[in-house]
Amino acid sequence: ITISSDVSPQFREFERFTTSSINGFIGPKVKSYIQNLDVRLKESGVPAELHIMCSNGGVATPKTVLEKPVNTLLSGPAAGILGGAWAGELTNREKLITFDVGGTSADIGIITGSGYSESSARDTWIAGYPVMVPMIDIHTIGAGGGSIAHINEGGAFKVGPRSAGSRPGPACYGHGGTKPTVSDANVVLGRIDEHNFLGGEMKIYSNAAYKVIDELSENLGLSRERTAEGILQIMNNNMANAIREKTIQKGEDPREFSLVAFGGAGPLHAVEVAQILNIPEVIIPLYPGINSATGLLTTDLKYDVIKTEFMISTHFDFIGLNEDFIALEKQIISQLKDDGVEEEQIQVLRSADCRYAGQGYELRVDLPGGVLDKETIVEALNNFHEIHKAEYGHNFLDSPIEFVNIRVTGLGYMPKIEKQAVHHQHQLEDALLKTGTTIFNIDGNLENVETKFYQREKIPVDTEFAGPCIVLQKDTTTVIPPNCTAYIEEFGNMIIKVGV
Repeated sequence: ITISSDVSPQFREFERFTTSSINGFIGPKVKSYIQNLDVRLKESGVPAELHIMCSNGGVATPKTVLEKPVNTLLSGPAAGILGGAWAGELTNREKLITFDVGGTSADIGIITGSGYSESSARDTWIAGYPVMVPMIDIHTIGAGGGSIAHINEGGAFKVGPRSAGSRPGPACYGHGGTKPTVSDANVVLGRIDEHNFLGGEMKIYSNAAYKVIDELSENLGLSRERTAEGILQIMNNNMANAIREKTIQKGEDPREFSLVAFGGAGPLHAVEVAQILNIPEVIIPLYPGINSATGLLTTDLKYDVIKTEFMISTHFDFIGLNEDFIALEKQIISQLKDDGVEEEQIQVLRSADCRYAGQGYELRVDLPGGVLDKETIVEALNNFHEIHKAEYGHNFLDSPIEFVNIRVTGLGYMPKIEKQAVHHQHQLEDALLKTGTTIFNIDGNLENVETKFYQREKIPVDTEFAGPCIVLQKDTTTVIPPNCTAYIEEFGNMIIKVGV
């Protein structure tokens, strides 16, 4: 039984209904999965406690997740953003755009010096339905290695959002795929090495890629190579547009950020996406394919409670407001203690969803701890004016501010992954696997360029190498075009300086 007042105890009846419906829909499968996982781990002799990643950037116990499985809807991409933040921390970068590209989708996240932001009720949608649960702000588009290139009904050349999936997958995988995909285009352009894919464990069928790209090129009236390059150009611009929505349209300049690329396909496209947006630097984590798993090792237990509380700044009921915050804090601390967290390892944070009186949607504002009164609330109200101006380009300093919901977030400290320097006893020439031909678009012309293929594990630390080159590792392939340089830093990140 799913009760909306338990899942999403806040106003907006339709959004509360859809959130509760999704919770009920996914509940039985999530319950079965987690219970089976828990049993099998114990049967295998794993002594550690099981924790499940949630969409808010924290982990929770199985009991908590089983009560509200809707809180896990975007848990994978959320962990990816945490992994991207960790990669940035290793290189002392605070302003990051996380770029997670897999087989079917690209997930974009923004991290600034104040951390990542949470999405609001107006822009959190799953499968076309609004969802009101705490969630890291993630923008997802249908763009990945399996995205299908096609000519639509209007005769336009499109890539995605339809995907070939894992089975049959791209034609080059040899599982029966018959549609041209982004991965097939990368094979045609020489960017995926058929003999060193998945560390040499998986065969790539180049002829199958040529066949499906040729079929599309005939319909387009273009050459095989121009068609393949066109697929990548459309794909890269789709992803660049997604980044624009989260940066330029929000008042942020992407030129001030580093692009952290991960997932199986992120490093294949990251530098060319960065060139479109004039982003000066790309960071490729040590293990891009499991970056989300790395993110799991950087977080804490994290629970959120919320209460709808309509109050306006001209008539604050501070007695009621303080009582409600104390009640929510007691609830969250009790929940963390039930999970075995010691009181000294608990941190409690307050916030409120605020809006100008008469507006339809809110922005989240942090609130101080302790007793709230006219003096302590002033800073929060001023922060709302600033946040509103950053979000919308204007504010109304004389308008009263309405508190809609109050929130308490509880953090229970957990051990974290630690920095570990890498040591490669190699020279750059030891990392060179071969020299081959790769096709790049140089000033609008497709050129066959002699390209070096390196094995990442053998590239020495702090040794600069120049593009064009392809860096191979088991979990991804990194493309470094001409006019770009790269090096491996102390903790294993690959830093690529983007040329134009």
